[in-house]
Amino acid sequence: MKRVALIAVMIIVANVSFGQAFIDDIFSKYAGKPGFTSVVITPQLFQLLALVDNNDPELQRISEKMKSLRILVSEEKPIGFTEEVRSKIGKMNYISIMEVIDGTQKVNFYVQQNGEIITDFLLLAIDDREEVLLSITGNMKINELTELGRSNSIGGSASHLSLLKNLEKN
Repeated sequence: MKRVALIAVMIIVANVSFGQAFIDDIFSKYAGKPGFTSVVITPQLFQLLALVDNNDPELQRISEKMKSLRILVSEEKPIGFTEEVRSKIGKMNYISIMEVIDGTQKVNFYVQQNGEIITDFLLLAIDDREEVLLSITGNMKINELTELGRSNSIGGSASHLSLLKNLEKN
């Protein structure tokens, strides 16, 4: 029985590690390249923000659960970027949890989870002018992601993250 449990844990850890490696590869390949802007936010910044804005309980809670937030934006529509990301998402066992289509804008949400805990969250947004890949790693439940979308400090009303508040409705 211990062997079975150990093997199951190793498989879960391997899937999470490979999922993170895929994100690392995408960011390494495109960050700093002409036409791309990248942002990497570490857990330390979330903790500092939580100290500064101690009136936002969602930010306090989220700061303890997030390990990283990375954003990659292409100002131009590079050939193959979205296709590469979607192909790797499919191979890495990400689960599609929501899709929003509004005119020419399309936003997809994907997760990798360990039971009820979401370990990796991806947002892929595409419109006429740009493509955005957002990656959040941590240990959060789905209701904490919806709080992230509601939080004024992180998921303001104009951002793609604000769409997360709609997860409760689905």
